[in-house]
Amino acid sequence: AYSLHEMLVISMASTGVENMPRGTAHYWDTLAADAFGNFRQLLEDVTLNPMMGQWLAMQGNDKGDANTDPDENYAREVMQLFTIGLYQLNDDGSQKLDGTGKPIPTYSNTDVVGLAKVFTGFSWNVPGNTSDSAWSDCCMYVGPGVGEDLLPMQSYPSHHSTKQKDFLGVTIPASGTGDPNSDLKIALDTLFNHPNLPAFFSKQMIQHMVTSNPSPAYVSRVAEVFKDNGLGVRGDLKAVITAILMDPEARDTA
Repeated sequence: AYSLHEMLVISMASTGVENMPRGTAHYWDTLAADAFGNFRQLLEDVTLNPMMGQWLAMQGNDKGDANTDPDENYAREVMQLFTIGLYQLNDDGSQKLDGTGKPIPTYSNTDVVGLAKVFTGFSWNVPGNTSDSAWSDCCMYVGPGVGEDLLPMQSYPSHHSTKQKDFLGVTIPASGTGDPNSDLKIALDTLFNHPNLPAFFSKQMIQHMVTSNPSPAYVSRVAEVFKDNGLGVRGDLKAVITAILMDPEARDTA
């Protein structure tokens, strides 16, 4: 859980997070609960966690209007820090290079703008209340609350962008009604199946758990397990962590 938090970080430097110590503790519980599950589930649980929503401004991120655009914070960080990184990677964690020897960006600002529209229309999960008062307010700021700090954010279709969303080679067409849950699934599935994810995640977990300077071969061996645990399953964290800790570079005396 600690190693995962080095990547999927929240911080009490945010006033919203600082004011909700119970929710912050629950975020750590979520990392622990998902540590040996599947990365796809972990990514969804982190995305919808209200403390992450406070930290990276997805909670209450509205669809925007003629004068304002959706907040881009989570859209940028979920790519840069949580899943695919800044530059395209080989399976051994090394950067792919273009014809001039320069690294190839993994995403552009267009991708950030498109994903920002996806991450709209999610806010407090107030049991039995899907009104705008639940969208914009939370009794956790003034009292013990009834669980909004612990429950995954719920969707509010009227606050979700209905505009076309273009990101990472995927297009979600414009729609007459907001469908935040469907759009979120498409976005998280796209990130989960991105070719950069196995090496990006595996290298960082090796660095947090074993050595700051893993060999490319070490990264590649673990990335292969991320892609397929031997049973055709992608993202099996128990298999990935086992591969990291049982690798010769983690076990040999040298």
